[in-house]
Amino acid sequence: TPNAGAAAAAPPGPPLPSAGKASGTGVAAAAAAAAAAAGPVQASAAQVPTQSPIGKSVATSRVEPKPGSGPAPAVAAPSPADDTAAWAGTLGDGGGGSATPPDASGGEPELDLPPMPAVLSIHAAKQVLEAVHARAMPQPSDTEWRRSGPSHPATTPASFPRARHPVVDNPALFQRLDPECLFFAFYFQPDTYQQYLAAGELKRQSWRFHKHHHAWFQRFTEPAVTSDEYEQGAYVYFDYNIVHDDMQTGWCYRRKENFTFRYDALEDELRSQQA
Repeated sequence: TPNAGAAAAAPPGPPLPSAGKASGTGVAAAAAAAAAAAGPVQASAAQVPTQSPIGKSVATSRVEPKPGSGPAPAVAAPSPADDTAAWAGTLGDGGGGSATPPDASGGEPELDLPPMPAVLSIHAAKQVLEAVHARAMPQPSDTEWRRSGPSHPATTPASFPRARHPVVDNPALFQRLDPECLFFAFYFQPDTYQQYLAAGELKRQSWRFHKHHHAWFQRFTEPAVTSDEYEQGAYVYFDYNIVHDDMQTGWCYRRKENFTFRYDALEDELRSQQA
């Protein structure tokens, strides 16, 4: 390389002072110690004067292989023990607090952190998961919820009825209720005989249940279009939502113009009750 040629052409400088001799600068002594620690190498040293940061000319050595001896051997890197010793030497007697020497990988000094909490073993974590799973599994008592009483019990006066009156199971009662009471029984008493009676009475009053919209419809006028699959016209339906997502109030009657009522969406399993 160009630098190697320049080094060969440069005149040899004065020999480095040994570690035992007094040196004018500490830099020369450090260079001599590093050359001694590197061990003997089969090379000739050409000394080139360079300018130090403090302005003095300091001779540094560059290892050059002898002709025919192959590439120059690599200089051994300092061991972790040497790094630790150098770290301890820089502390001196000045104090200033304790420090931890750098690790063997040459990284930053380790911080004095509190110990980490113990991590659950695989066996302990498995036991926790199994316990949580066991608590979430259905229990035989879950099938008794219909007979276990009200889901939100409240304290009521002792004079109030404590049992359901038999009249609520009488179909004649539902024939005397207005449509909104029938809608209430249908939507808020699911899977009960009262829901069945309410649906039968609504059908008797010409209401039809839409299976897709889950709403009851009634013709407002005669259909303008009829076919074997659907009919189209003006209808009235009951909005059973108390409050919609857009805060619009429901639980009222609404009219739908040009509505297409497909017959495959018509609930036809429950037969209407006869008067």
